[in-house]
Amino acid sequence: MRFDVTLVTHQGLPQGSEDDLLLAEALRAQGCAVRCAVWNDAAVDWSASRLTLIRSTWDYHLMPAAWLAWLDQAAVQTRLVNPVTLMRWNTDKRYLGELAARGVRCLPTVFVEAQERPALQAIAAQQGWQELVLKPAVGAGASGARRLRLDQLAEAGEQHLSRLLSEGAALVQPYMAVVEEAEERCLVYIAGQYSHAFAKPSFSGGAAVYAAVRLHEASELEQAVAQQVLAAAPSVPLYARVDLIPDEQGPLLMELELIEPDMVLRLKPAAAERLAEACLGLLD
Repeated sequence: MRFDVTLVTHQGLPQGSEDDLLLAEALRAQGCAVRCAVWNDAAVDWSASRLTLIRSTWDYHLMPAAWLAWLDQAAVQTRLVNPVTLMRWNTDKRYLGELAARGVRCLPTVFVEAQERPALQAIAAQQGWQELVLKPAVGAGASGARRLRLDQLAEAGEQHLSRLLSEGAALVQPYMAVVEEAEERCLVYIAGQYSHAFAKPSFSGGAAVYAAVRLHEASELEQAVAQQVLAAAPSVPLYARVDLIPDEQGPLLMELELIEPDMVLRLKPAAAERLAEACLGLLD
């Protein structure tokens, strides 16, 4: 069987997420043949789909080598969205350093390579940070992230950093106390245009967090910063989520999500229709 659009998901959710189902419904309303398929299911024929949209591949960070290999393989069988070059770039959070070099105000970050063994206490002292967050360079949500006080760095901190570095590069960032009072602001873009925004608790992840999200009226400044972020990316994505956190000097970029962001289409049904229309534009 041939499909116009395949929505790619993961083994824990083979039928697709709630948002996937809303998008599939919007696509079918436009006459598209749609299916959901698991990214690492060897039985899937990706060439049977004209357009393959990455949507809820929420376990890719657990097997990054297999993920990157699959991206390359799928890209020669179907039209992959977002583009494979953009997703490979976005898979590793060292992209934050590139965006910062291009003038984007990002959450301050020290990147530690796998072969390095810097002292966390020295990093904290040099940066003037009172609490740190350690996380893997390839990760999703709060996976692998740990918040640490200064008195925890010598033992628990170094142990956690060693675990992270045994699998790849790591990020060291300051813990932002503002997240205890202000939520992350997540701005959703479709075909380069602002669609909607929602707020969610920071430094956490999983279904419980996204069940508690609420729509957010993004300010003009937040939208301007998000546009700057997208302009600094290697190319314009079909879909994107720009996660910001408020700061005294303006919004800071926490993450640019170009692979499998939850866009909470369930809270903004018209966004599913806009994304479906954008997909149709790629099928013409």
